[in-house]
Amino acid sequence: MVFNSVDFLLKFLPIFLLIYYITEARYRNVVLFIGSIYFYAYGEPVYVLLLLASMVVNYEVGKRLDIKRKTKQTKRRLLFWATAAADVAVLAFFKFIPEVFLANVKLGLPLGISFYTFQVLSYLVDVYRGDIRTEHSFVKLGTYISMFPQLVAGPIVTYSEVSRELKFRRCTLAQFDGGLKRFVWGLSMKVLLADRLAILWHEIQTTGFVSISTPLAWFGAVGYSMQIYFDFYGYSLMAVGLGEMLGFSLPENFDMPYISKSVREFYRRWHMTLGRWFRDYVYIPLGGSRKGVFRTVLNLLAVWILTSFWHGGSPNFLIWGLSLWLLITLERLLDKNNRIKKSRVLSHLYVLFVIPLTWMCFAITDISELQVYFGRMFGFTAGINVNPADFVKAAGNYGVLFVVGIFMCTPISKKLFERYRNKLVGMLVLAALFWWCVWRIMTEGNNPFMYLRF
Repeated sequence: MVFNSVDFLLKFLPIFLLIYYITEARYRNVVLFIGSIYFYAYGEPVYVLLLLASMVVNYEVGKRLDIKRKTKQTKRRLLFWATAAADVAVLAFFKFIPEVFLANVKLGLPLGISFYTFQVLSYLVDVYRGDIRTEHSFVKLGTYISMFPQLVAGPIVTYSEVSRELKFRRCTLAQFDGGLKRFVWGLSMKVLLADRLAILWHEIQTTGFVSISTPLAWFGAVGYSMQIYFDFYGYSLMAVGLGEMLGFSLPENFDMPYISKSVREFYRRWHMTLGRWFRDYVYIPLGGSRKGVFRTVLNLLAVWILTSFWHGGSPNFLIWGLSLWLLITLERLLDKNNRIKKSRVLSHLYVLFVIPLTWMCFAITDISELQVYFGRMFGFTAGINVNPADFVKAAGNYGVLFVVGIFMCTPISKKLFERYRNKLVGMLVLAALFWWCVWRIMTEGNNPFMYLRF
């Protein structure tokens, strides 16, 4: 089940919220846990068993890692590393085995396995280090791992962020109102922007990369850059909104990344909870930037290789991750005095030039096709049956959408939302957007989230 579906919007969510709100507060974790398992099983009737197995194993191990048990440190360390390795092995199996060894076998990636595995790992690490207390309630821990607002595509939440709300939370009318408005705003980004921009990318793929003009190749790269942003940002807003409706304060996942002045800044603003996870559980434990330039570069390399693998096992993701590592490393080495950031125009243009190029490495899984696309972007690959007017046609069809999309990438859009969402005009606009989205979904079907299978 996905958020942008009739089944979720008009069936599951209203019924779930009704049951949730009429249930006594102390039993709401049970309702949320059962509802989340149903939500997941609706789309993954088989892999829900894998999710439940992960909960049970890590719950039992977490109890044995409790520092109050006075378990011998050697045994405790062995148990921790064995369980963490098993969690990573399950994720790696589904990420790499079908890609590398079972190319002809249809073994789908379980929904949200990358996200809930990282949440489980963060819980284990924090318990092992003594940063948090062991959770002895299976329902509470299971609710944390399976909470449907952020189960299948994040944001990645640490246990310490929600542990207090799992024990006690208030669900007020103000929270419901604020969460609902945030949810509708995110739904609009997904359905009315990301899904519309997806049509452009589909048309370019259908035409064939070798048959598009250079202007259209750049137009498509920019369009895809906005598509993946509104798709993922829209989902994250919906997740945060749903969490607020249920009494949880989930972390923000995006902070206007396209206004960044460097690639480093871009990825501090993009998918922030994933970046935070790698910072806290990989980069800093490896030494961060405390052990000299060479070690810093190696630590960054480890982070970006793991980030690439987290996204998938195909070579294009490794190219994507290594290209970002190279850009970030060069920025650190060549711009120690922040000379680039001092030139605001040039720094913005630099980011807006390189980020769409890196997104093409993310979008195109076939390396030979990726080479063709870059060849068409820079004009060093000869085209076949290229229509020089294809860009004019695409600009006519998607020009207005691009203008709206570019505006929505700026802080002005967020400020307008915050300013007017509680005023009559803002509420009327949000109501209209919601039913427009429902109409689009009912007439054209739902387009799954791009991160749904990560």
